[in-house]
Amino acid sequence: MQSELTPTAAHSSLADSLAPPSSTLLALVAIATRLGVDTSVDTLRRQFPSDDAEPDTAAVIAMARDIGLEARALQLSFAELPRLGKTLPAMLRARNGGALLLEGAHADPMKGSIALIRDPAAPADELMAIEEIQLAEVWEGEIILIKRLHSRTDEQQPFGLRWLMGQVLHERKLFSDIAAAALASTVFAVAPPFIVMIVLDRVLVNQSQATLHVLTGAILLMLVFETVLGYLRRVLTQIATTRIDGRINLYLVEKLLKLPMDYFERTPTGRTLGKLGEIWKIRQFLTGQLFGAFLEAVPLLGLIPAMLILEWRLALMAFVLAGCIFIIVMLFLKPIGRAYHRAVNAEQVKSSHLVETIHGIRTIKSLALEGRRRREWDRHVAEAAAARHAVGVLANYPQTFTLPFERLIYSGCLVVGAYIALASPDSINPGALVAFSMLSMRLAQPLVRIAQLQGDLAEVQGAIDEVASIMNVPPETTRSNGLRAPIKGEISFSDVRFRYAPGAPYALDEATFTIPAGKVLGVMGRSGSGKTTITRLLQRLHANYEGMIKVDGMDLREMDLTHMRTHIGVVLQESFLFSGTIRDNIAMARPEASFLDVVRAAQLAGAEEFIERLPRGYDTVLEEGASNLSGGQRQRLAIARALLIDPPILILDEATSALDAESEAIVNTNLKRMARGRTVITISHRLSMLVESDAILVLERGKVYDLGTHAELLQRCDIYKHMWHQQNRHVEGAHESDLLVFPRGKR
Repeated sequence: MQSELTPTAAHSSLADSLAPPSSTLLALVAIATRLGVDTSVDTLRRQFPSDDAEPDTAAVIAMARDIGLEARALQLSFAELPRLGKTLPAMLRARNGGALLLEGAHADPMKGSIALIRDPAAPADELMAIEEIQLAEVWEGEIILIKRLHSRTDEQQPFGLRWLMGQVLHERKLFSDIAAAALASTVFAVAPPFIVMIVLDRVLVNQSQATLHVLTGAILLMLVFETVLGYLRRVLTQIATTRIDGRINLYLVEKLLKLPMDYFERTPTGRTLGKLGEIWKIRQFLTGQLFGAFLEAVPLLGLIPAMLILEWRLALMAFVLAGCIFIIVMLFLKPIGRAYHRAVNAEQVKSSHLVETIHGIRTIKSLALEGRRRREWDRHVAEAAAARHAVGVLANYPQTFTLPFERLIYSGCLVVGAYIALASPDSINPGALVAFSMLSMRLAQPLVRIAQLQGDLAEVQGAIDEVASIMNVPPETTRSNGLRAPIKGEISFSDVRFRYAPGAPYALDEATFTIPAGKVLGVMGRSGSGKTTITRLLQRLHANYEGMIKVDGMDLREMDLTHMRTHIGVVLQESFLFSGTIRDNIAMARPEASFLDVVRAAQLAGAEEFIERLPRGYDTVLEEGASNLSGGQRQRLAIARALLIDPPILILDEATSALDAESEAIVNTNLKRMARGRTVITISHRLSMLVESDAILVLERGKVYDLGTHAELLQRCDIYKHMWHQQNRHVEGAHESDLLVFPRGKR
């Protein structure tokens, strides 16, 4: 519904519309929905965490790009708004950092331009028609236009040389300015030899001091211009390089975070780090060697015509020699590429061994494995050094074979030119011969640089292949328009089958069970029976399963991945804590949480009692791997972190295995409070942790062996009964001992 407002009413309504702290996100979500992209404020906040209540324009543009939209910020006047037409709705950035939705604008012959504005938090039919003077009180002219992006973005394109060149072309304006400066510098490359020629043939021969004065002035003028142009060119090059660096860094982490869990489990960390390290070699090639060769090649546009004008026969000779250099280098491209690939593989194996040694240093020292690890390291170092040496030896051949031709471009042309001058004195003057020799020297440098670039390209192509083997791994399957309905916690598995690799035995085999919302399910079974696999599939860490998994009746594959995972709290047997304070770690998944919320989560997890004993309490800084805390303390912090988001589904995967008896008792006491109002899946080898569960699932070799309460399983399930008696043998033995010492009736 459109309503006409008086100026006073319009201003009041506008002021009220800027009150919501998330008006910018609400506006972006509203426009995205109109364009057919389903997202939410919570999703955007999680993907783009920020301490600011309102994201700035750059963040809005990045958010839009991430969800498949293209955004552009403009500065417009009020009178220009009616021209926007079909580009609406658009986002108006307010003075206070918030946003309003511009739904329409038209020019009224009587009243002037009228804008139709809507509060992002208001219903779609609540529009306000306002005039320029009213809008000017809250809007300074910045508007963000948003449209659906149908072409592939940089993130969607496969990584390769084409993608990298695309990143360079993003800075085409800067590079065009640099190229213009390089083109202008062609004059400075061609002029000195001609000045020498004039000095030899005119000044010295004719004793012309006036000509010498003119040449001196020209030299000084060129010196000033070349210095200024060189400075500007280097500044622009640095700006372009910095921008390309930033985009490549953002791209790497973006792709890495989207990789599926399968990749990280089958690929050693050291190998991944080694491959990613090759990106800096690629970056150096693009912004250093490649661009440097281009800049050095630009003067050829002036050198080649100048050489042909001075003496075309010598010019052809120089070009033939340069062609020989190209042929020699091209012959060695593939052999050098293969040798480089072997060297990279050897370096990756070495890096992987080093990372594994660092991660496992405690085990190495406890088992006195230093000698063995050192011998293995020596072998990897020798293999890597041999591979690198082979590359160096092979790369030496083209450099050796091209050197004579490089020298002949200068000295050969000088000698041949001297013979031509002696045979026909009128064909070339001494000054022209010297000038040609100087030009040939300038010719050799960029040509040799371009030839060497071919060799560098072979090495860089190997680096590109290494990085591409990570960047082009299919990302984790997500649905941009997935279901985001409220989650209560009912979970059902129907004939679910899954195995971690083709040909491997099924980790889950036709598993079928249902967990009603708000209930506690205990899961037990022997090692390898599929307990953890259930939780991994529920988090959709693996999507290649058969059967059906539903949460509140929604197919897990159809749900929005981020929405689903933010509603599941997970505590693993070995939970990872990040560098930072204890408070930061507890609030990691919910950074906007208040300190009171953090304390309550710590109390519920039984962590408060040890946190308060620390000198700095919640502000205690954790060392790498939280080594300044015990295993039980780390585990309780992980439980508090999971509880802080108040998830409707809580997974405890051997969550108390690292706790001592006292800490476990604290967590068990709080478990009922943790489970209140949420669905809990508890996996534990200690059956005492599962006794209070509403039901206990018994797994055997990936199959559901039995499902029932503790009492029911003790009666009918042989696996459960056997493990229970094994774990409680000391209790039963104590009871029997009591009966022997104190016979019935004599207690």
